[in-house]
Amino acid sequence: MPQGVLGVNIGNHSVKVVELTRRGNSFVVQNLLTAPTQEAVVSGEVIQPDVVGQILKDLLTAANVRTRSAVVAVGGQTGVIVRVTELPKMTRRELAQAIPLEIERHLPFPSGTAIQAYTLLKEPEEVAEGEQIPVLFAAAREDLVNAYLMALQEAGLSPIGVEAEPLALARAVYAAQGFGLRDGQGGQISVVVNIGYEGTEISFLEGAKLIFTRLVPVGGRHLTEDIRDQLGLSTEEAERLKIEEGTAWVEQPPMPAPPATPTGLETQALPPSPVPPTPIPTERELPAPTAAPEPTPSAPPPISFDLPEEPSPSPPTPPTLDFSLEFEPSPPSTSPQSPPSPTTEPLEFLPSAPPPSETPAPGLRAPQQEGGEVSAGGWAPPPTPEAVPIAVAVHHAISNRLVELAGEIARSVEFLASQRPNLTVTRVYLAGGGALLRELDRFLEMQLGVPVERLNPFQNMDLSAVAGRLGRDYLEQTAPLYAVAVGLALWAYF
Repeated sequence: MPQGVLGVNIGNHSVKVVELTRRGNSFVVQNLLTAPTQEAVVSGEVIQPDVVGQILKDLLTAANVRTRSAVVAVGGQTGVIVRVTELPKMTRRELAQAIPLEIERHLPFPSGTAIQAYTLLKEPEEVAEGEQIPVLFAAAREDLVNAYLMALQEAGLSPIGVEAEPLALARAVYAAQGFGLRDGQGGQISVVVNIGYEGTEISFLEGAKLIFTRLVPVGGRHLTEDIRDQLGLSTEEAERLKIEEGTAWVEQPPMPAPPATPTGLETQALPPSPVPPTPIPTERELPAPTAAPEPTPSAPPPISFDLPEEPSPSPPTPPTLDFSLEFEPSPPSTSPQSPPSPTTEPLEFLPSAPPPSETPAPGLRAPQQEGGEVSAGGWAPPPTPEAVPIAVAVHHAISNRLVELAGEIARSVEFLASQRPNLTVTRVYLAGGGALLRELDRFLEMQLGVPVERLNPFQNMDLSAVAGRLGRDYLEQTAPLYAVAVGLALWAYF
């Protein structure tokens, strides 16, 4: 067992590195590093291994990291597939012959160029006659895997494992739940939403086992482009605003209360204001009715729950590795006990009301009152609207995309529930760089009707080595960003 391990997550937008060591039954986070990939990774494929290798090398040198053993995750929307398939009950010997043929049937690329592995989610002895044996498999194009390995070697690292991102995230959830102390019960499912730059992986875990995963084309890049296009900014400025001002939830200011009437005094109605005659509109000229705004938080339009005919294939995969998620570690004696998972009602989807109209209806405004008297100026044109706060403008630019993401999560849940009638989703975890968007957990919780939290794989680990340099606030805020890298580093220990 190596003294330390590096989990290396090479994404489309940035590379993340976590260095873990084991001390007794607990884990120590020695380093957290990140840097932009400088467009050397496109759609999950490392197109410039030398550039990525140099970025890694510079990161490790600057942090004085001496650990050389590394585990890397492979990605790519067309070069990697992670899927659960089912086969009829048969002997292990028959399974060994049937599974490679079944995997080949699902590959979106020639099987001769693929590196693949699989694990049984149920043993043949656990499956009754007439039932199906679920098999989790991962496969990747060989040239894609080789590009990742070349990048590690350029950085002077020794690859000891290659993993698919959904499997690494399962380990990160396992760590966040206390290394098995809070495993899910049968039929209770956790959902992990890994929001990357190009897309989002929606994975379903039963306990620590991955049972279903799906990739949807909604990612951080699309939010940036929405801000850029709707606010007329450059891509760089839109990215900056997304990070600094972006939020998934905006509170509407409450309507002012009517003035209180002093006790003991009678109220007198003001004489009716003189209203200029208005011509009766013709049928063509009738104005469209406008809805009065409500003093409630702005909410996006309702979600459509139409199910896809077949879920989109998800990314990640590996070569000669163990894809089994059947962890059997002894619970760490020194890690803090995590409280049991709260019991929640089954997932229900709460469609939200359409947002109130923000464009004032055309027309005239009521006469101004000065000192309790109606001003003699009569009717006046509407005032110039006040400038919209930048956070509100950014929110409006991305709100439709966030509703789309919530809808994709809901459809994925419904698809799995159609195959497993007793499905109960207990919690949704947010991971990846997109999970750092402010109030995203609150927004999705309101949309989905199930507890949503940002995944923190560090909460049962020793952070003393990095807390002094980075600060506890930074570690708390950026924990979802490092979730895949943490799961990769844990690969060496489970």
